[in-house]
Amino acid sequence: MAKLDQRRINFVKSLTIKVRAQVLYLFLKEGISNRKIEGLIDALAEEDGWQAWSVIHFYGFDSNSKAKYPRLTLKKIEENILNVNVEDLEEFHLANYDGNEVARKITFSENDGKDVFRTIKARQGQYKLRKALLQYYRSKCALCSINDPKLLVTSHIKTWSTASAEERIDTTNAILLCKLHDGLFENGNISLSDDYNVLYSLDYDFEGQRISTNLSFSMPTEDYPESVYLQEHRLKHGYE
Repeated sequence: MAKLDQRRINFVKSLTIKVRAQVLYLFLKEGISNRKIEGLIDALAEEDGWQAWSVIHFYGFDSNSKAKYPRLTLKKIEENILNVNVEDLEEFHLANYDGNEVARKITFSENDGKDVFRTIKARQGQYKLRKALLQYYRSKCALCSINDPKLLVTSHIKTWSTASAEERIDTTNAILLCKLHDGLFENGNISLSDDYNVLYSLDYDFEGQRISTNLSFSMPTEDYPESVYLQEHRLKHGYE
């Protein structure tokens, strides 16, 4: 997903809700190109498609979304736009944050509903969650000393695919971990007890992989991992 700079963001914000909705409708339902959209909407200047492109990408869509919503209505788009916090979207676009790691974990099911903006809302929610975890865990892995932001990820305790919309952004359902410990935790090679002792799977060769089994959990400054999520993680991976 492309991120917009301040100039492009300001341009999108200057457009009325009706104009933004028209752009998205013509692209998402009708499959009309960016350049042709600019020729069809009087409020847009013909800028080789860049004005239409800005609206489309501001709301989290790209070329893969073209003509993918045949049942979409203009009214539905307008309703969705009104429910999106523009200031939060602006912060998300301007943030020095690579959402690719999160994006790989974001998957949707029928239970997620049919909100046309659900992808951008999910990315935005995960950005906010990561931002909070970096603060609570002092920008360091909860299980080791790694503090390079590029190596730190949001590790959900109850997995994204099984969690509700509220649980996916719940700071007590997530831990800041480095990529190594995130992988171990996600696959159940390690877990946590209710009093935050690290548990190790007997089925994994830690010694052979030269991975330390002398880990201790560094408590966050607030929003400790909730025991109900930890218990679910232990049950899923056979610790109890």
